[in-house]
Amino acid sequence: MTRRAHVVVIGAGAAGLSAARALQDAGIRVTVVEARDRTGGRILTIRDSGAGIPVELGAEFVHGRADALRPWLRDAAVRTVDIKGTRWRAGDGTLHRVNDFWEELDRVMSKLPARREHDRSFAEFLTSRPGGRRLARERTLAEQYVRGFHAADPRHISVRALAGGGSPGEDRLERRLERVIDGYDRVLGPAVAALRGRIKLSTIVTAVEWRGHAARVHTATPSGRRKPPLTARAIVVAVPLGVLQAVPPQRGAIRFEPPLRAKATSLDRLAMGDVVRVVFRFQRRFWADDAFANRRHAVDLDQLGFLHTDDDVFSTWWSAYPDTAPVLVAWCGGPVARELSGSGTTALIERALSTLARALGVSRERVRHEVGHAWTHDWLNDPFARGAYSYQKVGGADAPRELARPIDGTLFFAGEASDSSGATGTVHGAIASGLRAARQVLRSLRTAR
Repeated sequence: MTRRAHVVVIGAGAAGLSAARALQDAGIRVTVVEARDRTGGRILTIRDSGAGIPVELGAEFVHGRADALRPWLRDAAVRTVDIKGTRWRAGDGTLHRVNDFWEELDRVMSKLPARREHDRSFAEFLTSRPGGRRLARERTLAEQYVRGFHAADPRHISVRALAGGGSPGEDRLERRLERVIDGYDRVLGPAVAALRGRIKLSTIVTAVEWRGHAARVHTATPSGRRKPPLTARAIVVAVPLGVLQAVPPQRGAIRFEPPLRAKATSLDRLAMGDVVRVVFRFQRRFWADDAFANRRHAVDLDQLGFLHTDDDVFSTWWSAYPDTAPVLVAWCGGPVARELSGSGTTALIERALSTLARALGVSRERVRHEVGHAWTHDWLNDPFARGAYSYQKVGGADAPRELARPIDGTLFFAGEASDSSGATGTVHGAIASGLRAARQVLRSLRTAR
């Protein structure tokens, strides 16, 4: 069972690396194939000397307890820092401190119906005006949160799924946010090192032919040249949901033969969320100047952690605080992000700067003058991601669990979209799904033997 068994893992993101490392540690011969020329998947860290900190264009935060991620942080000896800066709300030309963000959010989210009740969309839930006139502002905040944090369309996301883990509620530890000081890519370093020689980069999987306890994986180079196929006893499919949902001949799509009919329902009840993020490195932290803060009657602006605006596009911003790097991140999630995606880097930057200028009460020229550099990555049009991260549509609260079920002891599935613990969309959810897939493979191999 040990050395003779060969398992191919498709995808070298957090889920794929997690599965591959666990299988290798158990004595299984593993090959990891990755379409990109790098590992990490939707973890994308840029290092720029001017920024002073690693710039994250993909995963950035450690959310809540993140139990599956903690051993990886320790193994990589990377440092994290709690984000405890001040929150501000910009509107009507003024800035106001937000001292009870989670409490405001929970006033609405705590009214979500129990999971046993009939499912509906979050938008339908809001039209019932939970809390009445008294919670009008909180409902707006909740909608922004679902669009931003979950990258979801409120018209499609399931209230049953949200009730099962859509917000941290009153759990202090689940409200916790941390940032990886050394860069998120370093978290994966030990796994990549342990699998050295077993990872094939720039290897695009085009097709998987499978039958009970045997599979053949067809691959190609980025230029389209076919590579020799790989044979395996089992396959761990650890690609993003958007890639699983793609249809050949779309770039990045995988043809399964026979088709994945057993996964049709679960794939139909899951959606890939859309995000547009622009990271700005400024010449200096101009918003932290005493004179600027005094003019805005915002004396704690030097500790700004998050800024919420009334803009329909870039409604959430955050800084590097408690680090003093002159960095601000503009975030747009949900259906507006899909409309915005593909409009070009220049247009994204200009729209974000206009929002920031309005929020801070300064001219756009003043803000533009402060910009040193800007980065963005179009995840929606990235053929090997096709979106940011997943969420469950109406009727899909159990879809992650269904997606995680193996097929015929041969195909196994990992990735944040297949995590059924409520951690979809997170790195720790991806890692946990990889460990679960590895356990399923090992059980299958033992049973077959």
